[in-house]
Amino acid sequence: MAKKTKMWGEDHSKYIWLDGEQIPWDQGTVHVTQGHIFAHAIFEGIRAYWNDDQEKLFVFRFKEHLDRLYRSIKLMRMETPYTLEDVWNGSLELCRVHGYREDVYIFPTVYFSPDVYLNKMAGPAHIYVHTFAYGSNLRRKDGARCSVSSWTRISDNTLPARIKCWANYRNSAIAWTDATLKGFDETIMLNNRGKVCEAPGACLMMIQDGVLITPPVTADILVSVTRDTILRIGRDVLEMPVVEREIDRTELYTADEVFLCGTGAEVTPVASIDNYDIGNGSIGPVTQQFREAYNGLIRGIDERFPEWRTDVPLQSA
Repeated sequence: MAKKTKMWGEDHSKYIWLDGEQIPWDQGTVHVTQGHIFAHAIFEGIRAYWNDDQEKLFVFRFKEHLDRLYRSIKLMRMETPYTLEDVWNGSLELCRVHGYREDVYIFPTVYFSPDVYLNKMAGPAHIYVHTFAYGSNLRRKDGARCSVSSWTRISDNTLPARIKCWANYRNSAIAWTDATLKGFDETIMLNNRGKVCEAPGACLMMIQDGVLITPPVTADILVSVTRDTILRIGRDVLEMPVVEREIDRTELYTADEVFLCGTGAEVTPVASIDNYDIGNGSIGPVTQQFREAYNGLIRGIDERFPEWRTDVPLQSA
């Protein structure tokens, strides 16, 4: 029988890391007066992947994710005494003490202290990390049915679209909810200039005439670690031309292949957009190459780019 993939919120870990201490899950509380009600928080989604043959758990592109977390802290004018190294060590220790032998999500969150309110988005912040088992979707057999959303992606001059701020995800959530209620799996957002931006929670890649094409980081997209990984795979592993440029909506309808990528999305094939089949409506051959290459690198099956993988120390007896 195939192993059941664990979903968000299905269970929780025994411990979390909160302000420098590893504590039991039930003690990790946030007071009701805290600024979460105004989405005064930022976060990172980081994956760790289990390699059965090597019996190792690898955190994928750990440093790049934490670098982005601390850029977000700066941009949101948050103040924390805890360093990147503190979060690094605390996250690895959480994975170690839980003894995971499966794929894992690592979720650091930084939020303002209770005395920081809507009219003063600057000051001291708390930071916590929680981890949970979460399986990969790289073996999915079909592509996603997408729409182009009628909701516009936030611009960099509205909210800092390039960082992982919880407030930004209301924009994503309203677009995704609208699409799913209409029967689609995913949706693709345009920016306020009418150019293709990204999907809620995932960047977009288009294959046309053997070229990998994606919107630039100035197109109001998240500056995505997975996007950078895919571009590197395209250039260095698959040795194909890579172009970062603006994309028009109608280019998507006639593309050879389209896929979405992100920490959560990994490499998600797109079968159709606005009921236009992409290619023949199944997983394209180049997309499949990216899925296989990505899976090899995240699990250490492909040993190239060793700096992308951080070993989780084994739990002591």
